[in-house]
Parts: sequence; structure tokens; C-alpha cells
Amino acid sequence: MTYEYRGQDRDVTGTEPGGAERIRTAAIDLYGRHGFDHVTLKDIAAAAGVSAPLVIHHFGSSAGLREACDEHVAESVNRSKTASVQRGHLPRNYVLELMHSQKHLLLYLFRAFAAGGEETDRLFDQLVDDSLVYTAAGEELGLVHPSSHPHRRAVVMLVQSFGALLLHRQIKRHLGVDPVDGPPEDLAPYMAALVELYTQPLLNADVYRNLMDMNVSSAAHTEATRPSPQRTEGPPS
Repeated sequence: MTYEYRGQDRDVTGTEPGGAERIRTAAIDLYGRHGFDHVTLKDIAAAAGVSAPLVIHHFGSSAGLREACDEHVAESVNRSKTASVQRGHLPRNYVLELMHSQKHLLLYLFRAFAAGGEETDRLFDQLVDDSLVYTAAGEELGLVHPSSHPHRRAVVMLVQSFGALLLHRQIKRHLGVDPVDGPPEDLAPYMAALVELYTQPLLNADVYRNLMDMNVSSAAHTEATRPSPQRTEGPPS
């Protein structure tokens, strides 16, 4: 099957990309639209306008190309979020930010998270690490409140944001918009609900605090009442 290349023809500087960059961009575009299992290196080479051996020359294998794509996507997401913080405003929901700016990256992440595996684990870990850095910068600027557990918050925010990709059909059924296939300008119902969740408390703070205290007390009680491991004496010498 021959796939049409619909990726970006120019890099961020406005110049024509080199062979490796063009291959990577074509791969991100094709993987995002068709999935990892339905695109071959030959398809990518044809879409990028290069020979198949050149793909091997630059990336070694399909696994090497996938790794390069993952790294580029993570770097692009991090660059976008960092720039938003430096401009003085908190990044929007990850999905919407990518939908408005670079949809081909969003579709790639959709395919990656749906595929799973160790490659996706490494990609997600990088996204978490990067988010800790730019969120900390946002805290210093007073854009976000500090967290008692920054890593936990980062993981949950990413899961909630990208979870919408895997459940996009349900969002469309209930809200009439699709964060994967729909145009960004139609996402107002989804965005309104999202902003409310991020800016207005959902739970009564006092009740939630009591629940947290109960959980801590219960965990401490369980630890205190847990039998100590029995020491095993060795045979006499």
C-alpha cells in the first residue's frame, strides 16, 4: 500500500529538512495516521522521497526510527510547554495544545499509547520528567500551586490528558466533539469542562482533608500492627 505524505515539508527555521529529518517527519505522520503495524520502512522512504537503504543508513532499523520519533515528539511537547510557561501562562491541556499546534504529534501519541510496550513506557517517562521541570518553573512564576507530591501530580495530569485520546469516541458520543479527528475550534464543550476541573475545586476541602487524614492514620496503624519478621537462627557451629 502506498501512503500519501502529509507531514511538514519544512523545519521550524523555514528551511528544507535534510534526509534524516524528512524521514523522521514522514514516519511520525504515517505512524500517527496508520499505526506502527501497518507502515513499513519502504512506505516511509517513499513518502519522504528517499531510498529505503537511506532509512537504514540514518536509523539502523525500524526500532531505531521509532526511538528517534519518540525522542522528537517528546522534545517538541516539552519545547511547546516550556515556551508557554516562559510567556507567562500555564500550558493548556496537553491534548488541546497539540491539537491546536501540531496535530500530527497528537496522532502519533495516540498510536503510541494505544500500542503500549516498553517503547511507550520510555516515551511516557520522558514526558513525566519534562513536565516536572516546566511545572516547577510555573510554580516559581506563581502560575501554579506547589504540590506535596510533584511526581504524582505530573503522572495523573498526563494520564488524564492523554487518556482522552483513547476514549475520544466516548467524548464524541457525549459531548459531540472529537479530540482526535475533530477540528480544534469545535472543542469548546470539552475545553469548558476541562478548565472547570483545573480551576474550580471539585471536592469540599475540609471533607477531603479528613479523608486524607483517615488514609494516613489507617496506613500508619497497618504498619504498626504488622508482625515483625521472625529472625531465623542458623545451626550452632
